[in-house]
Amino acid sequence: MTRRSTKPVPSSAAASVARPPMPLDELDRWLRTPRPRTPIADGLAMLDGFLTAIVVGPVTYEPLGWICPLLGVSKDAYCHGDTPEFAAIAAVAKYHNALAATLSETPDQFTPRFDRSESGAVDVGPWCRGFHAAIQLNPKYWRPLLPARRQAHLWLIPILAHCTDPDGRRVPGAPPPGPLTELARFDAHRNIPSAVVAMREFWAPTRYGR
Repeated sequence: MTRRSTKPVPSSAAASVARPPMPLDELDRWLRTPRPRTPIADGLAMLDGFLTAIVVGPVTYEPLGWICPLLGVSKDAYCHGDTPEFAAIAAVAKYHNALAATLSETPDQFTPRFDRSESGAVDVGPWCRGFHAAIQLNPKYWRPLLPARRQAHLWLIPILAHCTDPDGRRVPGAPPPGPLTELARFDAHRNIPSAVVAMREFWAPTRYGR
């Protein structure tokens, strides 16, 4: 279920005692710690990609509807302020709102939080997988950029080129193997920021009414 809104994600619960947002380095460790519910995000890079798609995508979702699976917590966690789960929810809400402000007010300053390999090279894979996971909340809303039987829009190519399904196959819309795909993968860290800004502008008239 979706709702069209420009309101920020809530950052606190109606509780007498509520933990402050979890620091990002702690949130990264928390995401990597095994728990009964497996979160969508396996670290900050994937979380950043997911949140970016939420911010720039075609619709506004009910916040807890995507925050809870992203973190691997139940909606009930929002009602108990003195828990790590609540602190993680508050951290994601704060992160989301800051990212939304950046892309709205100073898009030229948008910088994706990409990972680094052991050699120090930029690794865009986790960020791209997070972005794709957010698309999967409801792919039908992305159809103008993600046609059912054709390659995705150029803005999505450097992202989808790094994504596979659980069986290791290309995800819908991803480019086929070949030199152009390898080039898209190689240049992804340079092309993704401008593609993200372009996607937000593409959806803005219908999502934000301008």
